[in-house]
Amino acid sequence: MFKDHLNKSKVTYFKHLAWALLAGFRLIYAGITSIIHGVVPTLFDGTAPKTIINIYHSHLVNHPNKEYNNMIEKAKKDNV
Repeated sequence: MFKDHLNKSKVTYFKHLAWALLAGFRLIYAGITSIIHGVVPTLFDGTAPKTIINIYHSHLVNHPNKEYNNMIEKAKKDNV
């Protein structure tokens, strides 16, 4: 199961690890800036959504793991 995910994603363990750590820290940053923006609306305007959109487009759009494409399509239908 461990290697199955890596094979579907066509990535090595270390590339997967690096991306997951980077994405995780970026999401934490987006969360913190969103909280700050909620308290002081003039700070970090648009930072959280821009971060999420960037992660989405840089990693999930056209990802080799077709399961992600299925998740994206399902999310689109569920959020209409």
